[in-house]
Amino acid sequence: MPDSEIFRQIDEAATRDDVLDVLAEFYRARGFRSFCFVIPMVTKPDQFRLYERGMPPEWMRRYLERDYKLIDAIPAAVIRRNEVITLGELLSQLTVNDVERAFLEEFGRSGVTDGLAIPTSGLRHARGFFGVDNVAAEDLAKVDRSLMCAAAQHAHLRIDRIEEEHGAGIDGLSPREAEILNWVAAGKSNPETAMILGISEATVGTHLKRLFTKLGVHDRVSAVLAGFKLGMLR
Repeated sequence: MPDSEIFRQIDEAATRDDVLDVLAEFYRARGFRSFCFVIPMVTKPDQFRLYERGMPPEWMRRYLERDYKLIDAIPAAVIRRNEVITLGELLSQLTVNDVERAFLEEFGRSGVTDGLAIPTSGLRHARGFFGVDNVAAEDLAKVDRSLMCAAAQHAHLRIDRIEEEHGAGIDGLSPREAEILNWVAAGKSNPETAMILGISEATVGTHLKRLFTKLGVHDRVSAVLAGFKLGMLR
């Protein structure tokens, strides 16, 4: 795949999985065997969504089963640095506690070798991290880092746009929840919102409880304030 072709293919990808598949093919053609894409949740910064292609299956199984995202110091460190760095350089510079150190030691035995840690920015200023892994150290010096970074950044923006087009919203707010949040912001009560949307008042209440949970709030005013802060409301 020519270098410039990756951007056209990402733009033409119809789903998040399509974007990730295109990117995986692009990276494999340049010597990388796997990558992961991490997006911290805006409403819960200590948690994040993780997508991957080609990572060691046994490692991913343990990572998910043991909820390692709670002690994985790598994503936050990459986002804080805001610069492309090799995975080896990053790990050598991390300051961690005993639990995080044990995780990193296990990660070192997972089958992942070296790679690039790439910070990205999405819509509404959401930050992300691409880890492009499993490339021989001697080959890493030959990699065009600016191109790897540009492809990751383009993919992050495309995924955000796809999710926005399909009403996924930030951190998975459903189209109906987003709609109800807009009516709450407009000052409508539950009965009024139910009448406008043609649904029951109980259904409005159920959606409202779910969006409260996703936003980490307990009342309507706080939900509206969070909506404006996160860019869900304009």
